[in-house]
Amino acid sequence: MRIGIFGGTFDPVHTGHLILAEQCRDQALLNEVWFLPSYHPPHKAANAITRFEQRCDMLELATAGHLAFRLERLEKELPPPSYTAETLAELRRRHPQHEFHLIMGADQLPDLPSWYEPRRIIEQAGLVAAPRAGVPLWSAEQLAEALGLEAKMVRMQQVACPLIEIASRDLRRAIAEGRSVRYLVPRAVEEYMHERKLYAR
Repeated sequence: MRIGIFGGTFDPVHTGHLILAEQCRDQALLNEVWFLPSYHPPHKAANAITRFEQRCDMLELATAGHLAFRLERLEKELPPPSYTAETLAELRRRHPQHEFHLIMGADQLPDLPSWYEPRRIIEQAGLVAAPRAGVPLWSAEQLAEALGLEAKMVRMQQVACPLIEIASRDLRRAIAEGRSVRYLVPRAVEEYMHERKLYAR
């Protein structure tokens, strides 16, 4: 199967994540999209993000009922920090029958050359690139040049998505200030956060 890999902290997961995942699934002809919450992202302190299991709970609530969406807890089993190159290698080891495609936003592509072992990422997965408001979307040729690779080595599909600018950090701030996040997150996620007083001051 063609599997889309959607990584991130998802702190919390929001409607923009779900719309992006669905549009990538549809337009890039993916059989499934696997949500991979980061266990210990290298760019964030461990105490700066919500507990892994709580983020997983919210993802399960957000994706319930969509048969092509799946939560994958793999990164909790890998040595920290959570590097995409290592995660992809383990996914390919466990699921050699699948073809993996990494879902990325336009803002992430210029940063990819600075990631841990970016060439291994390109070797192990295709890319599904989605636009972001105000950010030029790199072509496969531009990314290949930045990585010092031949253009044919970068397998990239571009998708058209509604430019829904929701940021998890803004949601956390809104909740801390007692403001509404209705319709910005799935209702079940909103209730989960409220019941556990996540992000509240």
